[in-house]
Amino acid sequence: MRTADDWSELAALLRRLMPVAHLPTTRPLGPHYDVVITEAGPVGDELLRLMDVLPGGCGPVIADAGRPVLRWVVPPGTGGWWHSRYGTCLSAPRSIPFPPLCNEKPEGLYWLRPFRTDRRVEPEDLAAALDAVRPSPDTHRELAAFRDLPGAAAQEQG
Repeated sequence: MRTADDWSELAALLRRLMPVAHLPTTRPLGPHYDVVITEAGPVGDELLRLMDVLPGGCGPVIADAGRPVLRWVVPPGTGGWWHSRYGTCLSAPRSIPFPPLCNEKPEGLYWLRPFRTDRRVEPEDLAAALDAVRPSPDTHRELAAFRDLPGAAAQEQG
């Protein structure tokens, strides 16, 4: 359950990012969001279709023109309970590259669904959509390899 403090922290983060919105950045996972990785292509298209028709629509999704995956920006803590065999969740202490906030063109990393507000993808809805689409049985094993995406590095704990 999100509190007013959580939303104000996320809003403050977005305000700090606006001056550098045109630059790519690497962001730590955990404090403000986790990321669920699913396959792209026809499976991803169907997931987007299902998520777009939900009340409020789909939250932010990152695509990568060079990789067959989608990165769904979900609330922090999702990695602690995520259990879908059709997607893998990354959380703290990892960090991942984010495209510039204004980059919505299919070149390199880009926002397939933009990060414009404090809204994130509802993980329960994403898990239900994954169960409805039912990607191939080998998907989880294949996606587990994407835990080592360039830039999806674990942060050193010190």
